[in-house]
Amino acid sequence: MRILLLNQFYRPDVAATGQLLADLAEGLAQKGHEVHVLCSRRAYGGGGVVLPPKEIIKGVCVHRVSATWFGRNNTFGRIIDYLSFYFFAMCKALRLPKMDVCMSLTTPPFIGLVGLMLRTFKGTRTVLWTMDLYPEVMVAFGFLRSEQHSLIYPNQEG
Repeated sequence: MRILLLNQFYRPDVAATGQLLADLAEGLAQKGHEVHVLCSRRAYGGGGVVLPPKEIIKGVCVHRVSATWFGRNNTFGRIIDYLSFYFFAMCKALRLPKMDVCMSLTTPPFIGLVGLMLRTFKGTRTVLWTMDLYPEVMVAFGFLRSEQHSLIYPNQEG
């Protein structure tokens, strides 16, 4: 199976989502799948680190796109960084060969739209790997009852 994984960060970057994605990607590659990752050339922590545009890491073909890097301290700059990453990721995704499935993580928010675009234009199946869900916050604000929370996390109190 030919699989595309989308996330802003990937190994050797230290961002947690990139590390989790690397574990998945390498495991899929070991099982014989053709695995591609589409991510940014910029590192999570900034510091002027620019990673190579393409490399193979443990059997995974990593495609990195350029994007602006105003950093995480300025909301407007962060939005521009996200938008530039979306634009270049969309352009690159359309130029890649057709994938059987595209899995998008949630960094940055709405990167799953690139997966939906691939579904529309190339017929690629899409999966959204959602992270950082905190149902206990929904319980605290009254959007979810405590007994519903225990169905989500059966070994924790709500």
